[in-house]
Amino acid sequence: MTTRVAALNYAFAVGRVRALENFLIPYQVFRDAAEAETAERALELISDAGKFGEDLLLVESADQLDRVLLKERMALDFNLEELFLERPLYQAYLAAESPAEMSARLEATENLFIRDYFRLRLDLANLKLFLRCRYLELPEERLNENFLPGGRLEKKLLLEHYQEGFDEVYQQLRSGRFGELWKLATEYLVSRESFIVLEREIENLSMNYLKQARQITFGPEPLFAYGLARRHELKLVRIVLAGKLLQLPASFLKERISQTYV
Repeated sequence: MTTRVAALNYAFAVGRVRALENFLIPYQVFRDAAEAETAERALELISDAGKFGEDLLLVESADQLDRVLLKERMALDFNLEELFLERPLYQAYLAAESPAEMSARLEATENLFIRDYFRLRLDLANLKLFLRCRYLELPEERLNENFLPGGRLEKKLLLEHYQEGFDEVYQQLRSGRFGELWKLATEYLVSRESFIVLEREIENLSMNYLKQARQITFGPEPLFAYGLARRHELKLVRIVLAGKLLQLPASFLKERISQTYV
C-alpha cells in the first residue's frame, strides 16, 4: 500500500506552478495572432504573451516550429517530474493524452480530481467514437469493440440509440453535460462535413474541468491541471503559427482555437 503525501507538502510545488500560470497565454491572444497580417507578427504576439525563448521568434518554417515546441514539451515534463511528490501521479499526468492509457490506469489512480478527469475524457472519447461510427455508417460492432470502459456514459445507451438520427440522440443527451457539445458538433458536421467543432468542444469541456484546480490551495491537482493546460497551449501555438506560416485564412484558424486555462 502506498503512503499518501499530505496536500500541504505540495505547498512549494503549487507556489511554483502558480508563478508559471502567469505566463500561460490567454484565449484572445491566439485569436489576435490568427488575425495578424503576417506570420512574423503572430510570432511576436505569442512570444510576448507566453514563456518562450528567443528560438520561437526565429522560426521560419513548420519544421522549425515543431522542434521548438518539442523542446518546450520536454522541459515541461522534466519540471513536473521534479515537482510531483508521488510517482504514480506523474505517470497519470503522462497518461492523460491517451484515452486507452487513462482507461487502463483509472482503477489505480486514487486522486479523485484526476480520476474524474479521466472519466470525463473517456466519456468524450467514447462519444467521439460513437459520432464517427454513425457518420461513417459503420456497423455497431465497431463501437462495441472500441468502446473504452471507465467513463460514466454507458455503452448500452449508445448502442440502443445507434440507429437513430442526430436529433434523437440529442434528446437523450440534452439534460447532461454533453448535450451542447453534441448539438454544436452535429450541426457543424452536417453543414460542413467536418469534426472541427467536435474536437474544439472536447477541449473546451476538458479545460473547464481543469480550471477547478485553480481554487485548490495545496495538493497535486494544480500541478496536473497546469501540465495539461501548458500541453494544450503548445498545441494551440502550433495550430496558429503553423497556419500563419502556411498563409491559411484567419477564419480557418479561429474555428480551431479552443478555450485556454487563463
